[in-house]
Amino acid sequence: MTENKTVLTRVIAVALVSFGIFLGVSWGSAKFCIGDQIFHAVGLPVWSNGTSGAHYPAILGSVFLLAGIGTFNFTLQEKSRRLIGTVVLLVVLVLSFVFV
Repeated sequence: MTENKTVLTRVIAVALVSFGIFLGVSWGSAKFCIGDQIFHAVGLPVWSNGTSGAHYPAILGSVFLLAGIGTFNFTLQEKSRRLIGTVVLLVVLVLSFVFV
């Protein structure tokens, strides 16, 4: 991979991770979630069962977060790829227990 392409890929990866955190995290003591506001503005439901169940902005944020980590992983050396792959696997396992 050329140097310019590597830098561009890493910038895209950081943008995906940032957007995932921005979309799915509750901020402050008021538990304000920007993803909720975006989903309301577009007209999409925020929760699967009205006010409870699966939180769609958090799920979408997790997808962006994992996509960013995976994209960043392609720019690393082999040894670092195994470490990042292990971390992503652990995150997926933890998320699967949270959403079950």
